[in-house]
Amino acid sequence: MEFQSPIISGSDLSVTDRLNLPSRRMKLSLEKSSNMMGAVSLASPNRHTMSLMSDDLSHTIFEGDPTFTRIGLAGQRKTLDETRVDLTVNNLSRKKHKEELMSILLEEEVPGVENALELFESFLQTFQSYGAEHQVFNQCAEYESKCGEQVTALHKLIQMAPQGHSKLAQAQELEQELRFERDTWRLVASLYQDRLNSEFQDSEMESEEIWSGLDDATSEDDLVRQLYDKNAIIRQAQLVVDWLEQRAADVYHDSHYSQAEFYGDAVTGWENTLHSLISKKRGISTDNAEQNLVTQMDPDAPNRDQSRRLHPLDKEDEMRLLRSVFARLRCGQLDEAQQLCFRAGQPFRAAILEGWKLFHDPNMKSRTDVANTKESPSGNPYRDIWKTMSWKECENVQLSVEERSILALLCGHLKALLPACPSWEDQLWAHLRAMIDHCVEKELRRCVNYKRQLQVLPDEYWNQQLTVESIFSTLAASRDKTLVAQGRDQYRIIQRYLIMDDVDGLLEEMSSWLSKGDSWSVHLRPHMLRLMAHLALFFRRIGRGSSEDLIGSILEAYVLQLVNLGRTDLAAVYVAQLPLPEDQIRLYAQCLVMVEEQQELCEDTERQRLLYLAHQVGLDVNAIAKQVVITLCNQGGNIQHINDASLQVVAVEIWDNISAAAIHFHLNLQVATSAEDERRIRSLSWLLMDPSMRSQLLIQANTLMRGYLLRRQIEAVKLTFKLIPPDTLKILSELWESRTGLTDLPTEVAAATREYLSIQAYIDALDAFQEWFTRFHHSKPKKTEASVQQQRGGASAQLSFTENLLKEQHLKQHQVEMLRWQAAVDSLTETAIDKLYNVLLFPDGGWMADSVQFEDENTPRQQQQQLLRQSCIPHAALLLCNVLTSTQRHSQCLELANVVASEQQSLYKVCSAEQLGQLTKHLRQAYVKLLDLGESP
Repeated sequence: MEFQSPIISGSDLSVTDRLNLPSRRMKLSLEKSSNMMGAVSLASPNRHTMSLMSDDLSHTIFEGDPTFTRIGLAGQRKTLDETRVDLTVNNLSRKKHKEELMSILLEEEVPGVENALELFESFLQTFQSYGAEHQVFNQCAEYESKCGEQVTALHKLIQMAPQGHSKLAQAQELEQELRFERDTWRLVASLYQDRLNSEFQDSEMESEEIWSGLDDATSEDDLVRQLYDKNAIIRQAQLVVDWLEQRAADVYHDSHYSQAEFYGDAVTGWENTLHSLISKKRGISTDNAEQNLVTQMDPDAPNRDQSRRLHPLDKEDEMRLLRSVFARLRCGQLDEAQQLCFRAGQPFRAAILEGWKLFHDPNMKSRTDVANTKESPSGNPYRDIWKTMSWKECENVQLSVEERSILALLCGHLKALLPACPSWEDQLWAHLRAMIDHCVEKELRRCVNYKRQLQVLPDEYWNQQLTVESIFSTLAASRDKTLVAQGRDQYRIIQRYLIMDDVDGLLEEMSSWLSKGDSWSVHLRPHMLRLMAHLALFFRRIGRGSSEDLIGSILEAYVLQLVNLGRTDLAAVYVAQLPLPEDQIRLYAQCLVMVEEQQELCEDTERQRLLYLAHQVGLDVNAIAKQVVITLCNQGGNIQHINDASLQVVAVEIWDNISAAAIHFHLNLQVATSAEDERRIRSLSWLLMDPSMRSQLLIQANTLMRGYLLRRQIEAVKLTFKLIPPDTLKILSELWESRTGLTDLPTEVAAATREYLSIQAYIDALDAFQEWFTRFHHSKPKKTEASVQQQRGGASAQLSFTENLLKEQHLKQHQVEMLRWQAAVDSLTETAIDKLYNVLLFPDGGWMADSVQFEDENTPRQQQQQLLRQSCIPHAALLLCNVLTSTQRHSQCLELANVVASEQQSLYKVCSAEQLGQLTKHLRQAYVKLLDLGESP
């Protein structure tokens, strides 16, 4: 029993199904053609009639056309009325379908592109559906199928649209691109299925061991079968040839409209020449075009006498026939090419195509059946003679290029075959055919026991020492600039590396495309990146990709492309394919940052969904959310803050102008909150998705608020503070206690908690002062004009009793309002004093100071904290001094002086000499006023 790779054994496709061995091409297939010989009859030429269409053509050119009726099939004929009804209904249906397609063309910017983008979802589903190792080739087949469906849909759309439609150029490019991708997946599955099978077989046997079982009864066909089984190079070269031929067959009917089947009545060859000869024999006059025609109708007549020629119409038909035959052979359709020759009335050409087939006589083997029946042999026993003569004909310049190329293909004459191969694929196909033919012929002449002397092939044939590497080198060094340009196409480069089985070289090449700058990146379309990414994953799965860094760079480029296309929900699966967790965190965080930048307002539901997708594939959600916030907060540079010198200048100005107007001015001297700041603040929402991320939420929020405080962006600080849920500290304590059983938080979290409470105390103090300031300076009841006059001793006697009574009522009302205002002011004053003292007398080391020592005492965080102490503590003292002096609480001003000078708080240490001098000045003024009032200090 033959051993197979575990990867192959579970796959639906076997290597024998994918191989297109020569035996499959070498079966005699003239039975159907011979039955047509009896139908051949002479008739006068008619250039305006249509011949009987072949089955394959009726399914391609006229597929879906209700107006087409097969000629000559009586069983399918309809009455005239039935045909008219069918035509009416089908024409209306087709017209409606065309109108729908036209509406699509007008609505879409690029027709068919939106539907083609569905491939990204399809590829992801396929990648996840066939996750097992043994399903890797089912996965490739599904990729090929999905691309093929889109190619078919695009092709139909393009065919139905008017010629020259302005929106079809990109659709046609997209169709071609998806064709390349489909064909690439087909090549991958074919080659690597065979290569993985070969790794589990003894493919390195010596030639003598391979042919040790041969005997005199071994035929050419048997030997070539064994050659293909044992020689991986020849077998895989044949797989590439089959792939190239299938690729050509896929587009044959779409690109070859001048096929020989469309012309003539398929009655006989050279019918116009025959008609002219018969007419001349009967004495019927002929025109000038029928002069100097051949006098005989045998196949060699046009070449035997160069002064004679075929009828021009027959010559045109023959050129068209030869081109069609070669096109069929280019598609690997030998049987169809022979049938085409029969339908064109040239059976001798079908016989020529039969001459290259390997000979096989099944009767030479020992038989066990009792009846001892004889089987018909197949192939050509004198193939060497046919090959020698064909080689000579290939060098006959009197033959057309088309005819020589047909013979060159079958006899291995590469030089004569190349002129008929204009494209890169055609050239590769021609070289591989010649290489295989040379290897097969060499083994046949070495191993088969012929009973006669074989014809000697020319030296030029044996000098064709071709290898896969030399073939690609020859194509790259071609003088044909078009051919060289085609070879530099990215899809063809990928296919070249696949054929050469250079996986590491392919990964390096694809990775280099990602780093060639903007001038090259325009060529890396989304579909190309998808192909590159899934190829990299395929090679990793089969164990062929040795560089994880290259695979990672390709996956990263594809993931970022998905986000740019608005398909971020597909990214998590591919991010999870990166080998290192830190790369996964970095890349997916980058994706989420791009989502925030693309959307003006990213909803919490969208954030939660994207993090859930990451959690499903095993990504570290907490680390990703943290990285997203850090990246968004640091974008555009860190939050800029004023320097120490600027802080001192501002503080001096404030202390020098302690009046109410100056205080109001400096309270409103704040930097506005920009859209960038709002985006930074919203980014903290990524840390609200899971309670376990509250510690990071607190740390990142503190970082933002420190920067905003340094820039005097108080509103931004309040927005950030408002985003933090009120129960954050409670949740942190509960989570830590449930996890460890301890009540003391970790050092970093405890420091963040203390910093959070410091900022809260400062914001509360500012709010309390602002409310007091507004009530004290802007809400004081104003006296009426009558009350003012009465207080000034105005002439109230001149007023009537009613007027005096009204004035007294206004005065009493004003006194009531003043009492109410004074009570509110007293309450707000007490609140403001308490809140400001909460900043100045913050426990355990002071405001914005850590209660524990860190190893590194010069971190950016600690530097910011020191700057905040130098700016906010003097500012709080100034505000408190203003409250006390404005409310005539001069004795409490002296208490403030004691607090500032206290060694316990050491507030004087964060004040500059100028600030302390100004504070002393204002306290002295308060002391003087206190003495003037006769109160003891």
